Amino acid sequence: MIKLDYNLKTPEERLALVNQILEENPNPNSQYLEILGDYLVFCMEKEERKQRAILTENRLATINKRETSFEGLISKFENGEDGIYNILDINNKTVIFQPKVEITKQDLIDIPELQQTQDAIKF
Repeated sequence: MIKLDYNLKTPEERLALVNQILEENPNPNSQYLEILGDYLVFCMEKEERKQRAILTENRLATINKRETSFEGLISKFENGEDGIYNILDINNKTVIFQPKVEITKQDLIDIPELQQTQDAIKF
């Protein structure tokens, strides 16, 4: 089996190597395919990754957390930046970027550790 060469810097060189590897082993397992995908993606420039909309682990964490950029929010308001400042608490300007998560009664029933933690806090 051909080993990955991390001295190759351009995506084109790496793609040629990956194609050669896949010719030798046409049915790799999913873990190896992921390694090959990372090998190709992480040599790309940051701007090129943005253009191709590649989702890295950090980007997925941001998406899953439902965070957004300041510029993204500004574009949603008619009066732009002023609209954001009107809804923000003067003392805590990051509150809009973090969604409020509440623990429901069902959560306390389903996850006994939450109930134990809540009881310890009350105590």
